[in-house]
Amino acid sequence: MRRETAIVLGLLVIVLVPLWFIAIASGGNSFEQIAIQTGQNVSVAPTGTFMTTPTEISVYTAGVVSWLALFGLVGALFLQVRYAHNVGRRTEAIVPEEGDALPYVPSFVENAHRRVVAYYPAGASLRGVWLTALFTFLSVVFAALFAGEALGLARNQFLGFYGGILAFSLAETVLMYYTHFMPTIEVAEARDH
Repeated sequence: MRRETAIVLGLLVIVLVPLWFIAIASGGNSFEQIAIQTGQNVSVAPTGTFMTTPTEISVYTAGVVSWLALFGLVGALFLQVRYAHNVGRRTEAIVPEEGDALPYVPSFVENAHRRVVAYYPAGASLRGVWLTALFTFLSVVFAALFAGEALGLARNQFLGFYGGILAFSLAETVLMYYTHFMPTIEVAEARDH
């Protein structure tokens, strides 16, 4: 675990440090300022925000932010896979002998060249029910907020925020259901190479 973390941090430093110095050295931008309607009587407010954001951004800064987001997504995916692996294998494994039938295993999983090595039944704990229900509720709430924002006139910064949380909630709902209510099956397969 520590070796993988060191490799990832090393890659992060190798990629981001040069980008960051280029972004700092590039200085000011040559962007033209665009006039935006402001005032309390304006119905369309594209700059309505819940946090302070820059009015302009350079290509170098965008590169640094993109790389940070990419590494963040890869790190989140790594943590999700570890969670599914650890929780999905929490129950006692059933190791079948040659020719034993396993409960609820489809016939196509085993054939002449592939056999089940270990079968972990689904945990189906109350914790899994609560987590799945929580992320399902969040998905419904943020879908409604996203739809309200998209169909309304404002269409400001909240649209991306609601869309991001909606996508995250949907992904977590699927992960929680898969991890807590689906069995884990390990197979061994004969290969020609």
